[in-house]
Amino acid sequence: MKLLVHFSRIFVGVLFIISGLIKLNDPVGFSFKLKDYFAPEVLNMEFLIPYALLLAIFVVVYEVMLGVMLLIGYAKKFTLWSLFLMIIFFTFLTFYSAYFNKVTDCGCFGDAVKLTPWESFTKDIVLLVFILILYFGRDLIKPLFTSLIRIIIVYVAFIGCLLFGYHVLNHL
Repeated sequence: MKLLVHFSRIFVGVLFIISGLIKLNDPVGFSFKLKDYFAPEVLNMEFLIPYALLLAIFVVVYEVMLGVMLLIGYAKKFTLWSLFLMIIFFTFLTFYSAYFNKVTDCGCFGDAVKLTPWESFTKDIVLLVFILILYFGRDLIKPLFTSLIRIIIVYVAFIGCLLFGYHVLNHL
């Protein structure tokens, strides 16, 4: 079980970081994808369309931060619950999209990896399994550094994400 939890921790953490950074490289593109989901014929949440860019930046920074926090063992309970709730939400969203054929590309990995709705749903189910392994094996997740070092890593990652997002929005 220890090896499975360790593998799951690395796999999920790295995947969340990579996925988030790919989308952070083009938050405007990801905001277009969110607008597709907010459309009347999909989720009928048009009131969120003006906030799509802000939501896109929040989601991708949160995604990167959860990956970093998982890898270093920071705020284990918060991190695991956040991962679980996020993957439940995205699993529902990708199933809805796949079943009703509403949005043809989830935008999970930006433009780097194109997934069909059913491929995206399958990916989310696999991630859900790995996150459940982490949740039930949470006692085996040990912090990698001292508390101070973990805090510094989290803040540096957060500030780095914000600066990167700012740079991309203003210079690319």
